[in-house]
Amino acid sequence: MKTFYSLLFLLVCATANGNVGTDYLNEQKPNGEDNDSINIQHLQEVVVKGIYLQANAPFAVANIKRESLNEFGKSGKELPFLFAQTPGITAWSENGTGMGTTHLRIRGAAGSRINVTLDGIPLNSPEDQTVFWANMNSYGTLLGNAQIQRGVGSSTNGDGAFGGTISLSSKTPSTKPTGELSVNYGSYNTLNWGGNFSTGLLWKKLILDAAYHQTTTDGYMHGTKGRSGSYYAGLTWIDDKFTVRYKNFGNFERTGQAWNGVTAGNGDLSLMDGNYCDENWAYDQSTGIKTYKDIYEAGLGRYNDLYERLVTDENGLFVRNADGSFVTERYKMSDGTYWKKTTDNFRQNHNILSAAVTFNRNWSAAASLHYTHGYGYYDEFRYNNKLSKFGLSTITDSEGNVIERSDFVREKGLTQDTYGIVANTTYENQHWNIVGGLSLQMFNGNHFGYITYVGNETLRNYLLSNGDYLYYNSDADKFDANYYVKAAYTITPQWTVFGDIQYRHIGYKTDGYNDKFIDNGDNTFSKHYLNIDKKYDFFNPKAGVSYTNGNHRAYASFAMSNREPERNNFTDNGNYPAPQHEQLLDYEVGYQYSSADYSFSANIYYMDYRNQFVQTGAKSDIGEPLTTNIKDSYRMGIELAAGCNITSWLSIEANTALSRNRIKNFDEVVIDWDNRTRTIHYNSSTLAFSPSVVSNGFINAHYKGFKAVFHSHFVSRQYLDNTANKDRSLPKYSTENLSLSYTMKMKKNVGVREAIFSLQWNNILNHHYAAGGWVYSAIAESLGHGNDNRYYQIGFIPMAGSTIMGGITLRF
Repeated sequence: MKTFYSLLFLLVCATANGNVGTDYLNEQKPNGEDNDSINIQHLQEVVVKGIYLQANAPFAVANIKRESLNEFGKSGKELPFLFAQTPGITAWSENGTGMGTTHLRIRGAAGSRINVTLDGIPLNSPEDQTVFWANMNSYGTLLGNAQIQRGVGSSTNGDGAFGGTISLSSKTPSTKPTGELSVNYGSYNTLNWGGNFSTGLLWKKLILDAAYHQTTTDGYMHGTKGRSGSYYAGLTWIDDKFTVRYKNFGNFERTGQAWNGVTAGNGDLSLMDGNYCDENWAYDQSTGIKTYKDIYEAGLGRYNDLYERLVTDENGLFVRNADGSFVTERYKMSDGTYWKKTTDNFRQNHNILSAAVTFNRNWSAAASLHYTHGYGYYDEFRYNNKLSKFGLSTITDSEGNVIERSDFVREKGLTQDTYGIVANTTYENQHWNIVGGLSLQMFNGNHFGYITYVGNETLRNYLLSNGDYLYYNSDADKFDANYYVKAAYTITPQWTVFGDIQYRHIGYKTDGYNDKFIDNGDNTFSKHYLNIDKKYDFFNPKAGVSYTNGNHRAYASFAMSNREPERNNFTDNGNYPAPQHEQLLDYEVGYQYSSADYSFSANIYYMDYRNQFVQTGAKSDIGEPLTTNIKDSYRMGIELAAGCNITSWLSIEANTALSRNRIKNFDEVVIDWDNRTRTIHYNSSTLAFSPSVVSNGFINAHYKGFKAVFHSHFVSRQYLDNTANKDRSLPKYSTENLSLSYTMKMKKNVGVREAIFSLQWNNILNHHYAAGGWVYSAIAESLGHGNDNRYYQIGFIPMAGSTIMGGITLRF
């Protein structure tokens, strides 16, 4: 395996292909495209001009074409797994199959630091500042293209980009009557099916198109069975220079949850609730495999403590089966039935009304009104929880027994309404390309939590006699306005300079009371009331220069971004002062070579963070991890992409991201069971979840209707906290995937234009690995756990082994 990646790296450094790097998987226009289709496509480009990069812009970018998005959308996997085929991106899902709750990082930066838009409309949740990809299942089938800008990139609408920007563009409707049906089935009873149609051009002005896709799966982890999908309906009116589109994008999901993953550690079972390890072993609960290393060699298992519990005997020891694996049982309710599973449930509906106009060869403009409504909740069984978890004091039953614990079911939910306007105007001539834009957005939300079930009868009668018990409730409002102007001036045919200025204003308010409670020290608890009213004004300049000469292009840029705190930065800090806003200074230098058969690109970056939010290990007065501002931290690296068209039917492509991600002068606050806490200073340490190497390799063979793509993905070690300790990390992993398809052209009289048969074989070498996780660590000198041998628990998020999915698509 080491040999393979050595060769892969040499390939990246030595060869090239235009499909990778700046224009990854670029789309070619279909043959026979009519003028109406070209007009619609042009006007759609006007809609997204404000957020897509101008020609030759000096930033690192990857473009993904419609064909790749459409194929991937039928796999059931969430979009981050497609994006992870481009440089410097990692993705993982909590149920292990690539579906449901899915996480994305760009250059090590988490989802809340990645700006995402759809036709210029911000998709990030205004409070959490992230995108919940489970709510966008099969969205690839609805898209025309996607552009990923790494780093700050150019100005866009919505939240500030601290890792990257993902700009999604809906596909333009067909001017000819078309239809498509597809069905795909594979491992873990995964089924994806759906279809779309377009009426074609009616009365030379009007097009109606629609689509629906959904995915069901049993999931790899126990209890993660789920159903999710998306739907779309659009109405388009076109003229030669003017178009109006109404688009309704809807999505739904009901997925089983497994966010705790599979737990292992090195501590003493008696010291902490839910610690599935003893002082000598770290093991997988479902297999009983001992030692930290063996977890990976034998497979991480599918045990999910949100769905089931480990059985103990009268001595409190875990019971094992004859093969050494642990005995588990489902959570049981007071009526003797079993708890079904922890589920996340969410529905969201986006309404977008867009107008685009081309005034003449120099001027064009577009504007969109949008409104999104979202509602969701999750139900979770809480086994043998302390009453204090819900702000309750202990009570005494009729026999004088003090009740301190019980089983609970809690329901946590939210409602969200977001509405606003985005607009842009473009001026272009021989030398100038100027884009001015604005985005005004209002958000209203409500957070709530209910106790819907209590196992203890006395407590149940006390709490639920009048229905579900409301234990927290909070409202929030946010106003986000940004204005930008970006200009590119071509000095000579070779030299272009860029300037980009953005002003952003944010106002955020939240009140009510939180889902965590303040311990009064006398066995009573007080509500943690929220009274947050913050305003921020940010100025974000960007500048760069680009040089183009034949097949060669070089560029350099500087960009600044500022970012406000997330909701949790306020609420989890309890009564501590709220964190300051973050700032990022991003320096990028790149070179590209592109020809018909070869291409190569290299991008070097240095991202200098000021006041980056980092969890230090300290706890707030409500018991939550305290997020504080770290004065100095940085990410630096080089991103390489290359490929070669060996023959007319065979090509090789690859990309590699090499990085160094550091915190300067970091003070970690460690829980010390003997002395409460201990502070440990690091002059320099590695940022968590920031692998130093992320690589992709592709071999693409295509002949007539047949296509085969071999893909290899590698991610180096990731630390689970900011201490760079290998014991508290995710080991490196790799996967190899094979995609096969055959397109059969059909006779005109059968009613079907073409049939596409496909087979996707993922993780063909059946690697057992964890792609995500969490860690808890503590010092306990009296128990033999010093700083160099801490007590720790690690929650590994395992991915499935080898999986297969096959399908058929019919196009009409």
